[in-house]
Amino acid sequence: MASALTIILLSCWLAGHSGARGEPSYPKPNISLSPSGGVSLGGAVAVWCRGQHQGMRFVLNKEGRRFQTVDPKGLEAVFFISNVSREDRGRYNCSYHSRSGSAAASSPSDPVELVVRDPSLPRPSISLSPTGVTAPGADITIRCRGQSRDVRFFLHKAGDLNPPRHMDPAGDGAEFRIPTVGRQHGGSYGCSYRPQSEPFVSSQPSHPVQLVVAEPSYPKPNISLSPSGGVSLGGAVAVWCRGQHQGMRFVLNKEGRHFPAVDPDGLEAVFPIRNVSREDGGSYNCSYQNRSKPSAASSSSDPVELVVTACLLCTDPSLPRPSISLSPTGVTAPGANVTIQCQGQPRDVRFFLHKAGDLNPPRHMDPAGDGAEFRIPTVGRQHGGSYGCSYRPRSEPFVSSQPSHPVQLVVAEPSYPKPNISLLPSGGPGGVIPMGGNVTIWCWHQRLGMRFLLYKDGDGNHLTYTDSASYGAEFPIPSARREHGGSYTCRYSHRTGPTAYSVPSDPVQIIVADPSLPRPSISLSPTGVTAPGADVTIRCRGQSRDVRFFLHKAGDLNPPRHMDPAGDGAEFRIPTVGRQHGGSYGCSYRPRSEPFVSSQPSHPVQLVVAGGSKSPAPSGLTSPIIAGMSAAAAVLLLLLLVAFLCFRKTRDRKGAAPRPRSTIPLGMLKAPAQQDPIYSSVDEGKETQTLPQEPDPGTDGLTYAELDCQALHAKPGGPPPAPEPTQPSVYAVINVSWGAPQ
Repeated sequence: MASALTIILLSCWLAGHSGARGEPSYPKPNISLSPSGGVSLGGAVAVWCRGQHQGMRFVLNKEGRRFQTVDPKGLEAVFFISNVSREDRGRYNCSYHSRSGSAAASSPSDPVELVVRDPSLPRPSISLSPTGVTAPGADITIRCRGQSRDVRFFLHKAGDLNPPRHMDPAGDGAEFRIPTVGRQHGGSYGCSYRPQSEPFVSSQPSHPVQLVVAEPSYPKPNISLSPSGGVSLGGAVAVWCRGQHQGMRFVLNKEGRHFPAVDPDGLEAVFPIRNVSREDGGSYNCSYQNRSKPSAASSSSDPVELVVTACLLCTDPSLPRPSISLSPTGVTAPGANVTIQCQGQPRDVRFFLHKAGDLNPPRHMDPAGDGAEFRIPTVGRQHGGSYGCSYRPRSEPFVSSQPSHPVQLVVAEPSYPKPNISLLPSGGPGGVIPMGGNVTIWCWHQRLGMRFLLYKDGDGNHLTYTDSASYGAEFPIPSARREHGGSYTCRYSHRTGPTAYSVPSDPVQIIVADPSLPRPSISLSPTGVTAPGADVTIRCRGQSRDVRFFLHKAGDLNPPRHMDPAGDGAEFRIPTVGRQHGGSYGCSYRPRSEPFVSSQPSHPVQLVVAGGSKSPAPSGLTSPIIAGMSAAAAVLLLLLLVAFLCFRKTRDRKGAAPRPRSTIPLGMLKAPAQQDPIYSSVDEGKETQTLPQEPDPGTDGLTYAELDCQALHAKPGGPPPAPEPTQPSVYAVINVSWGAPQ
């Protein structure tokens, strides 16, 4: 009885202590910051902690360290941090416990992050793509750009209590995609960035941008101009926008630029443009939105064109049109340097560079010689577009030439990997395509439904394009001619989305063989089988001057070696020849004036390295066949000789006591695959062994074999032969190098 009472008392004591030292008795509090979006250096912030019990003591902790304690009168406590410094950044939580000294306490709250804004970090920029009012279900990209590297970008939405989305940038910015936009995505967005080394220090947020999602119940408005037939310089025009709902706010847009909004009393708004300039010309549209809920708006109206009919700068058609070019050509990687070159015939002029859609005054430059160069260092997306140039005589600064034909500066989209490119078929030796032959340029990548564009080096614009439903596209050339020779690249772009291009593929070359160019000759020095370690010279000879010779090796995927000739030929030296150099070689040449036109390749020549594996000849090489037939004949003669010797020995030993010996089937005696000497013996209690040895110069490729004559006479499936007295071994010699090419 006493022991039972002891157990009960002990259980009660343990239960009491378990309640004091086990799980907390109070639920965890809530914590928040005011302001919640971060605080600037030197500013102030309040940390609020709210519990569920009266008369508690609240404790603020920063990363495990007790920060402050507060005894509030109600359910929540506030901790003030004034004159915020970088040391105040970090994670905070709070908890509370009884003031009476009881061990019962709450769990810590969820953490909250105090991010300190550093005004010395440049403010980032933010943009939407596409701009204007967005239709429900569309895809939107919010782009954030900064000047710092090794940072992380954060996207904030006004009024959103969730943690901001973050992304490590590609280059100097980051892209936040919102697929299938709905009403809930409308609102005001901004972005900031934080250095990776200081995750709780932030830049100032960007200026906000509005994502306006069209309200399906708001029909798009109508837009018109008054007057409608164009306006002269210095005149006036009014843009009218009419909707179908009262009490709306109207917004006018011109190619992404917003004008001040208008709140009319009725269904339509007017936007006057006075003292019209050339920059006012262009495409306009309008939309309207609910004044109390700006994120609910109509779709944009159809566009209307404002044409400015007079000119401030007159064009003289008698002045020759200049030319324009880009260096480098093709798609430009972000961050590269681009030079736009403008060339004209007159002297004493000034060149002007124009970019389509740019409202800024054109850049100008005095030429060096008959042209000018406009450099664009560190190219970004904003530099992409259509460029042209013109010039004005210094004596008549308000008279201009016709503008050049436009050239496109295409800046690659970093998120689009570069495509792959190849030729089908890949061509003959050195990738040469015969004149009149068919070849297809194949371009592929990892994205579906893209537009593929093919470029040829030296041409400013793409040759052709195709819209593919798969991962690749074909560009066939059904009958190759000299003009098809060249270096080709391809790239791809989105068919329907914003203009964004991949970087170009690696180049692939089409070399066209011209049968009118005489075939060159090729020779080896020294001739015959070459010893390893020797020096070999391959000589190529032709009848043409001012050409470049190319050396091809059958089966070699590396680019062919090339050399400018001394006289009418070129010499390709191979010092210290090894087995890897053996094979079939040919050569061709290409005129310097037409580097993508080639002669027919020479007839092949075989470089045979002693002791090495011979590469199979492509066609028409009979020497290896003759060598093989000679080796087979040698083996046959050897077997006949062995059979004769064994017959003689067996006849001479009739009646002698046999002794047991091991046997070997005749089919296991084979000619060696290489020219190295091979020694094989069969003796009592031993297995057949093949021992590759280094070639002995004195043996001339001889092969030795020790044979068991009695085994040769044994019948398959019969009893083992009777033992016979020990006899000397019989050796045969095979010269496997008979018939080899010399």
